[in-house]
Amino acid sequence: MSRTSPTGAIGIGVGAALVTGAAAGNLGSNLMPVLLPGIANRFHLSNTASGMVATVQLLTTALAALALAPRAGRPGRARMARFGLIATVAGFGLAFAAPDLTLLTLGNVLAGGGLGVVYAAAVAAIASTDDSDRASAVTVLGGTIVIAVLIIALPLANDAWGGAAGFAVLAACCLPAFWLVRALPDAAEHNHGPASNARTPVLFLLAVALLGATEQGAWSYSAILGERFAGMSAGSVSIVLSVAAIVALAGVGLSALATRKMGRLSAIAALITVGGLAKLVIAAVPWAASYAAAAIIWQICFMGLLVQVLAVAAAVDRSGRWVAACSGALAIGGGLGSAPAGWVLDTLGAPAFGLVIALATALAAVPLVRTIRAVDTV
Repeated sequence: MSRTSPTGAIGIGVGAALVTGAAAGNLGSNLMPVLLPGIANRFHLSNTASGMVATVQLLTTALAALALAPRAGRPGRARMARFGLIATVAGFGLAFAAPDLTLLTLGNVLAGGGLGVVYAAAVAAIASTDDSDRASAVTVLGGTIVIAVLIIALPLANDAWGGAAGFAVLAACCLPAFWLVRALPDAAEHNHGPASNARTPVLFLLAVALLGATEQGAWSYSAILGERFAGMSAGSVSIVLSVAAIVALAGVGLSALATRKMGRLSAIAALITVGGLAKLVIAAVPWAASYAAAAIIWQICFMGLLVQVLAVAAAVDRSGRWVAACSGALAIGGGLGSAPAGWVLDTLGAPAFGLVIALATALAAVPLVRTIRAVDTV
């Protein structure tokens, strides 16, 4: 589980590089709610049209990360990440200046692809650190904080300089990122870590993608569930979800504690089970108190589970291919999760929605847990 390479030490430089890549890979899914209003207002788009622009960017990011997982397992990660940042700056710059929907979409495709390249390089680098558990925790924790700051900053920029200003801010953020990623731990020329030549199991990737779909699908409609089915005001729901997003950071420490006390496999099984039940409660129990408690528990479990899955993938394959492929699969699932989740909610209602989400989570857990048991990384 350890390497002696000095580049694997998790100091300030390496930590900042990992956080930069993690934040880049999650820009679209986390910041789209504050980018979409500006897009819709600027081009007078319907929710469906603006949502298609968002989907195109998210899927491009996910596909780029997944496709470049093998490349991320070879030396040259910093160079790879910088190439992605150049594409990202060009894409966000084009989206900022776009005079029509066609160029706006093209800019988002280019930016999404660039973000996927950065993400693949950064998450693969987790496997080249001395402590993949600590590296995963630092990556997820730091990336979440960066995203939280940008969620506050982008609406302010849009209000001050217009609806497209958020794209300009993101392009500007790529400039310091270009310097920070230089410290990404690189892959060894001849990697001798465990399972470095093994292909990532297809069922494992499908399970991660399905898990991502359940998370994003439930999160996309969490506000609607709170307002329409739990009888809460829009302001109350917003407060609950904001608190849940902040408290979720505790999942990083709690998952580490659970792993020490219970073992990794048991900890992951517990996080999946409790998180799945929390998603069921949010949709199926029309009570404000249960909604608030379940939302917080759910987000804590997901944050802890994310850290564990990345740590497992990094420990299994020190080349970084597993963790890059895993991250790409999670992103693809997240990109595809909202549309079918919305259909289930509209067609079957909230209780059935919660049940479907919980069952899908349980279905994803089976190959996930079996793979972890097989590789025996504890």
